[in-house]
Amino acid sequence: ATQSSFGSWGPTDDGRIKPDLVANGTTLYSASVSGDTSYTTKSGTSMSSPNAAGSAALVVQEYIRLFGAAPRASTMKGLLIHTADDIGAAGPDYQNGWGLMNAKAAVDLVRDDAATPAKARLNEALITTSSNTITYSFVWDGVSPIRATLCWTDPAGTATTSNDLRTARLVNNLDLRLVGPNGVTNRPYVMPFVGTWTQASMSQAATAGTNNTDNVEQVYIALPSAVGVYQAVVTYQGTLSGSQQHFSLLVSGSGELPSFMISGISVQPSTTASQPASFSRPKTPWKYATDAGVKVLQ
Repeated sequence: ATQSSFGSWGPTDDGRIKPDLVANGTTLYSASVSGDTSYTTKSGTSMSSPNAAGSAALVVQEYIRLFGAAPRASTMKGLLIHTADDIGAAGPDYQNGWGLMNAKAAVDLVRDDAATPAKARLNEALITTSSNTITYSFVWDGVSPIRATLCWTDPAGTATTSNDLRTARLVNNLDLRLVGPNGVTNRPYVMPFVGTWTQASMSQAATAGTNNTDNVEQVYIALPSAVGVYQAVVTYQGTLSGSQQHFSLLVSGSGELPSFMISGISVQPSTTASQPASFSRPKTPWKYATDAGVKVLQ
């Protein structure tokens, strides 16, 4: 796939990854205004936008069929980003975002999660000021690359009329890291433009580091070097607006683990929480490690 001449590129002034996704908008056969039964072939964002929206609606429909409720907006956004086909530079870029939307891959991930809950492909949870670290443990399937995508609906930032304002607009700054069985920490994609603010850096390939700009973070390990249990760790920096933030975590490359572990670490070790997160649809018993021991959430 290649970019059309009319596609819009990013970034935002503070370096956020835009567009989020790209979708086919060239020579699409679609309904026409000429009549109730008329069809025509057109190109433009008026084709790519309904293509993306309609495809997303079909993914939501399948999710509801399997789980009986709609996913969070952050789950849907994260799912489409997580399963997009990477085009252009490796990783995210300011021309293609996270890649070309692939509704079939998104549905496959949803169905895999429903068929084999122990793989924990789709996860919705809540991080709070009293439960500031949530750890998801999973085993590598031994074959596939590992991809973990964190997404959340950030509270509205402060509006501005300034141009080229480089201050991050992020309100709740969540972080994702992936720790391997050998203790190696893998960090999410970051864009070289952030911090350098040069035109040349806009086209440079994404690297890995601490992302303080985007409300989507993704860690990708193309060739995992260690077999065993990996930990996807979700934390936050600074403060949380409203003292909490719902988030979604999507995982690929995970195999079945007899008991999918989630641990929540309180800010103060002496405090015992009833649970670290609210789970919208727990599919199997969840074990939650607290300071007082282990609790099972049915």
